[in-house]
Amino acid sequence: SFGTNPDTVVAKALSFIGSLQDQGIVATAKHFPGHGLVKGDTHTRLVYIDGSMGELDVYDPLIDNGVLSIMVGHIAVRNHATYDTKGLPATCSRVIVTELLREKLGFKGLIVTDAMNMGALAQIDNAPLKAALAGCDLILMPPDEAALRQDILDAVKMDPNFQKQIESSVKRIIRMKYCLGLLSVHGN
Repeated sequence: SFGTNPDTVVAKALSFIGSLQDQGIVATAKHFPGHGLVKGDTHTRLVYIDGSMGELDVYDPLIDNGVLSIMVGHIAVRNHATYDTKGLPATCSRVIVTELLREKLGFKGLIVTDAMNMGALAQIDNAPLKAALAGCDLILMPPDEAALRQDILDAVKMDPNFQKQIESSVKRIIRMKYCLGLLSVHGN
């Protein structure tokens, strides 16, 4: 955390992000849609933004200045006319991940979950698959990676739109690895 004043937070975050990314390190802004005004610890239980999402404005300049990755937090949103998550954490909510972050804010980088083995998800059935369905590109620390892989493959077979979404996620991940020099393309 870079403090409580949004202007200071943005200035420090942009400096930090720029320094990392200038060195070929992917910076990740977190915990979208904002954890600073929330009481509670998502490591142990689900926490809520009640009403207005007062920290969203911090993310606009980070996105506009090219942050490569954003981590979505296990924070539910309630009493919000447009972005209520209906009791799900933001990580598992399509209205937060796809409609707000990807579409409204125009974020084109990698969307990453917080660790999927945290207490905030204890009561959420199949949270890792829900996070993928919500639009997250990278699912961190799923309790059962093989089961998640199979669940995604099964869902892709049943839904052509989800297949396109997964293909877009894979392309973003491969593009990021290539740009970082982690993959190389060799000709014959």
